[in-house]
Amino acid sequence: MHDTFDHNAGMNQNRITDRLKTLRERAGYTIREFARDLGYGEKFSSYRMYETSYKKDVLPLPMVKSMVPLLNGRGDPPITANEVWNLAGVSMGEAGLVAKMPPQPTPAPAPPQPDTLPPAGSGRIAIPEYDVITSAGPGCVPVLCAPQDGLRPVEHWTLPRGYVAAFSETPDTLAIVRVAGDSMEPDYQSGDRVLVDTAHRIPSPPGVYVLWDGFGLVLKRLELIPGMEEPRRVRIMSINSAYSTYELTLDEISINGRVVGKWTWK
Repeated sequence: MHDTFDHNAGMNQNRITDRLKTLRERAGYTIREFARDLGYGEKFSSYRMYETSYKKDVLPLPMVKSMVPLLNGRGDPPITANEVWNLAGVSMGEAGLVAKMPPQPTPAPAPPQPDTLPPAGSGRIAIPEYDVITSAGPGCVPVLCAPQDGLRPVEHWTLPRGYVAAFSETPDTLAIVRVAGDSMEPDYQSGDRVLVDTAHRIPSPPGVYVLWDGFGLVLKRLELIPGMEEPRRVRIMSINSAYSTYELTLDEISINGRVVGKWTWK
């Protein structure tokens, strides 16, 4: 279900993925070592996306800021701070960090102002919708799908708190995202909005979850594989029988929440 990588295309040093990989290798890091030193722990697959399938022209500035002390001065010839900052589309000038051309992508829309949300004590709850697409099929790697990138709500759905509380013990941790693809059909159609309990991060009991699997944000059925082996393995399944089941360890995925409802148009 993952993106394919064209190994025949050759190394293109203008691609941000290749530039990052080149600097990391020049500094003498393995991909696991570099991911660990950046704070990913053993979940190196979450970092690997930045060297393989990342679609933007520049890396997130906070991420590059963490790379500077790790890469600066290492390698032959020694890596300069400017080479690292260039991964974020900036360079060191006399006045500090200066934006380079082309400019960085337009930032995400600012969250709604507080007066657009229901006032406290109104008996209503505003559930945020995030501008990501959970892939229910192969080949979808949306922008801002990695957990470390962070997200801003683009919309709020206002519902009676009493109604939501009847179905969720944690209504204030609910979020809404949109589905793409056909691997979870017929239960989840492309375009459906799913309601996700972001407080539920462990795949027990088995159910449908939104998760980052190292390549993209996906909507899948998860089931812990029986056994005492650590780290525990998780079976990742589609509802559409045309798609294969695969397995990863809990360390290789990041669960964003359990699906507890959906909206569909008839």
